Order: sequence, then structure tokens, then C-alpha cells
Amino acid sequence: MWEFAFITLYALIMALVIEIGVLLFRMTGLNKEIARYQVISMLTGTGFTTKESALIIDHPIRRRISSGMILFGYFSLAVIISSIATLLSNDLRIELLIVIIVLLLFFILLFRNKIIYGTLERRFEHEMDTEYNLEDWPMKTALALHEEEMVAIIEIKPDSKYVGSKGKALVEENLDIVLLIIRRGDEILRFDLFEVQLQAGDKVMVIGKEDVIKERYEGLLSEDET
Repeated sequence: MWEFAFITLYALIMALVIEIGVLLFRMTGLNKEIARYQVISMLTGTGFTTKESALIIDHPIRRRISSGMILFGYFSLAVIISSIATLLSNDLRIELLIVIIVLLLFFILLFRNKIIYGTLERRFEHEMDTEYNLEDWPMKTALALHEEEMVAIIEIKPDSKYVGSKGKALVEENLDIVLLIIRRGDEILRFDLFEVQLQAGDKVMVIGKEDVIKERYEGLLSEDET
């Protein structure tokens, strides 16, 4: 009976820690679903290398939070191992687990408070503004992209119909797509991009609506840099 209660309480602790991690990541502007998946990945040590993980790695504040989640995950593994030995000796610490659960519930309620949530959110934004240069920011954050927007790299291959065309051929006035830069070898072109004549090997960075970009430039997007 007590063994079952111990396992249940510890599972509840893990669920509460996940919820706290999700709340902290959301304060930094991360999507809720992405935050939850990444927190679970950190705590379990699975280490999925998805494109979403770059949203954590590239963001200084999220890296700090993730460090805490990873360390707690390793701590939990040690506790689970020691708990198995404890279960065998019937020397359970149910009271301690209950105290931990109460504390975690307190922090969840605290972080969910609109005033506290807003204060921490502004604090994170202020820290990014004052302590980090713009080039250290994740591109999605620096450009203030909405969820439906994306930055993509269009690769001009030798057989592309755009070879020899001007940059403006890549976009149309009725499309919500903007040219950012053209990378040509080691050279970065930033000005008068509409008039730049495109060459094979050029990599053109654009920003716009994700669905429009993927539909218009299907087969042209760089697989490793979108």
C-alpha cells in the first residue's frame, strides 16, 4: 500500500516539475506544446535533436532553465534508484514527498498568477534587452515573428529558373514575403536586393508567412537552414 502511494506521489512531483518548466519557458515566449515536449525530453534525458530544440539552445535564458531541468532529471534518476532500495527496506518518506508536492503546487499557483507571470515575462525580456547583443538572440525572437511566420533559405541551384533573374523575381507584390539577405559564397549582400542578379549557388534569406513560403518555394528551400 505504502509503496503504491510513494510511486504515485513521486509521479505527481514529476508532473508538477514539468508544469513549472512549461510555465517558465512560456514566459520567454515559447509555444506551450513545444515547451512541454522539450521539458519532458530534458527530464528524461532522451535528447531529441529536433529543430525545436534550437529554440532552446539559441536563447540564453531558456538555456538556463533547461540546465535546471536537466539537472533535476539526473537528480530524479538518482532518487528513483535509491527509492527502489528504500522500498525494499520499507523505510519510506511519504511525509517528505507531501511537503515537496505542496511546495511545487505553491510555485505553480504563483507562476500562474497574472501579475507574477507578467512581471517575470517582462523581467526576461528586460534581461535579453540589457545583457545580450541582438546577434545573440534567436532569429525568431529578434525579428518578433508570429507563430505563422518563418525565416527560410532559398537555394538557387544551377538548374533553377531564377538563375540570371533579378532578386525581385523571387517575390510578388501580393505576397507577404520580404527579402532579407543574399549569401554569395563568403559575401553577404544586403542592399538593393530586388536589383541583384541571382547566380547559381546563391542562398537567399526571406521572411514571411510559413504556408506561403513552403507552397511557393517547394523544392527550393535549403533543408539544413530553414
